[in-house]
Amino acid sequence: MAKELGTTSSFVVEPTDYGWSVRQGTERLGLFLTQRQALGDVRKRRAELKIKGRESTLSVTGSEPQQAPNDRPSRPFWARR
Repeated sequence: MAKELGTTSSFVVEPTDYGWSVRQGTERLGLFLTQRQALGDVRKRRAELKIKGRESTLSVTGSEPQQAPNDRPSRPFWARR
């Protein structure tokens, strides 16, 4: 398969009021609840492009807040029964 020149796809993952948006150029490809879900979707799309011999870039804007250690229960679920 011949590699096409000048066909680099640019993916953008960014926060919105409703979750995380995935765009390719100006086209919105999906809206996800978490950044992890959005990045997983982009990972699959980039793998498909790589198989076809096309290049891609990824740009991530923003980040999800990290869960504070005190927000977790002190004992595991199975120990609380």
